[in-house]
Amino acid sequence: MIIQCPECKSRYRTKVLPEEQASVRVKCPKCTHSFVAGQDGLANSHKETILLVDDARFFRDLMVDLLTERAANLITADSAEDAWIKLHKHSVDLLIVDINLPDKNGLELIQDIRADKIRAQVPILCISGVYRKDDDAAKAVRAGADDFISKSFKPEELNERIDKLLKK
Repeated sequence: MIIQCPECKSRYRTKVLPEEQASVRVKCPKCTHSFVAGQDGLANSHKETILLVDDARFFRDLMVDLLTERAANLITADSAEDAWIKLHKHSVDLLIVDINLPDKNGLELIQDIRADKIRAQVPILCISGVYRKDDDAAKAVRAGADDFISKSFKPEELNERIDKLLKK
């Protein structure tokens, strides 16, 4: 079977899926885009696309694992600049943005996105590991985030918030 990355269009040969397995999660070796491929080898295009912005590789990998059950197309970025490039390259349904980024903080990135006429309406979930009660949440909402969650979340709480932002 041949699968094709929906982002960079790279094609890869792989074993045929067993009949009882309708799809498989794939991480493109070329562009690192994570997507679900079905028996036909094509990405499930009806799934939401989530851009996760966090400088910590461990946390990005953890989030990809947690969101695998959603069968969403997951794109990751490790900086505000990388996120901005990917946001202009891909159609994104939801952004999950860490406050603490190496080049520009997440709040500034959110403000930039809200100032962009084309991308201003994309729902944004702000996240932070350094949670200082309501202060961080209030700053995130003032910057333009639709919701805020600390990194000490429960997986079901994260998915509930994502569903709410995607209006499911």
